[in-house]
Amino acid sequence: MAVLKDVRHKNVGSKLLRAAISKIQSAGNTPTLGAQITAMRFYANHGFLPEGPIFDDAGIPHRTMTLTGDPKKTLMPLDAESLRFDTPTLLVAIEPHTTDGEMRINILRLSDDEASWLTPRLCCYAATHGAYSLILEIPEGEVRFPLDPPERFACSSED
Repeated sequence: MAVLKDVRHKNVGSKLLRAAISKIQSAGNTPTLGAQITAMRFYANHGFLPEGPIFDDAGIPHRTMTLTGDPKKTLMPLDAESLRFDTPTLLVAIEPHTTDGEMRINILRLSDDEASWLTPRLCCYAATHGAYSLILEIPEGEVRFPLDPPERFACSSED
């Protein structure tokens, strides 16, 4: 998919991607794509996780990204600086704060199932937004995740 430069940052790409995800999932398939390294940030904003090595497509480095897990859970941009995490029973606005390469996100208490789905996606989000460390501020305290850059970022996508 591609969006003309003149209409980027106007939510057109997100709407196209959400429509494609919906179609793919309703057909019983898993959304998978080859993302340009420079576009991984966009797909991470929507909950996609990278897998496998970098590959070349038309002279441009890419990585495979997949949207795995329960299709009733979604992560998507809320606005230019926030994310929205949805489940059938929960809607959470996530507001990351980045300072000196560390991204901090305050998260309310989530179920183990919700946390296991959301955590790798927040790590991917942070990595693709230039953070080298993600700190989740949860009711029990802080949890720190060291991060690799997007071209090497790996996570468990077990859901």
